[in-house]
Amino acid sequence: MEQKVLDAESRTVAKKGAARRLRAAGKIPAIVYGHSGNSPIFVDAHDFHAKFRTVSENTIISLKVGDVSYDVLVKDYQEDILSGTITHIDFFEIEAGKALRTNIPVHLVGTPVGVREGGILEHLLYSLEVECLPKDIPEEISVDVSQLAIGDSIHVEELEVPPAVRVLTSGDQVVASITMLKIVVEEEIVEEGEEIATEEAEGGEEGDGAEAPEE
Repeated sequence: MEQKVLDAESRTVAKKGAARRLRAAGKIPAIVYGHSGNSPIFVDAHDFHAKFRTVSENTIISLKVGDVSYDVLVKDYQEDILSGTITHIDFFEIEAGKALRTNIPVHLVGTPVGVREGGILEHLLYSLEVECLPKDIPEEISVDVSQLAIGDSIHVEELEVPPAVRVLTSGDQVVASITMLKIVVEEEIVEEGEEIATEEAEGGEEGDGAEAPEE
């Protein structure tokens, strides 16, 4: 898969004020969890967002910090819920010949037969946990749903994945299914209400016509 390059600079871990100043200057504080230790760094916010419009766990990044280069994955990040900006990133250094675990996006392809028949496509599993070598990480898992009819479903065990990729997600999990649209027929409710009202009215008429008991 394509490898992207991102420039970074080392930083000294200090009080929270330093991190705030970095963010105010358009930088994102970050840390690289490496084989020989952890390295605090920061990256340019504009550069990061321009190259990574979506933050994904399966994109290998060549992180250049001065004369040192790391091959990393984004393992976690913090986001400001009000502004939507990323405030901190955790990078995980990978080893070329060592298998790793990561999550791969699941993408549905095609228009199901069941949808054309009035059913609803439910996408239930959006990512797949896998284990493989860094060089074998797929960008996504594509699932053809065009042949699904109403009542059909696709499970993890039915997915086609590259031979070098081992799926860790349980095979019985449902990836996608076609269900029938449930419609509440208001006419039936109205008719039922009318029947009840009629019965009550008939009961009332019988009561009105009854003779009063003799004294």
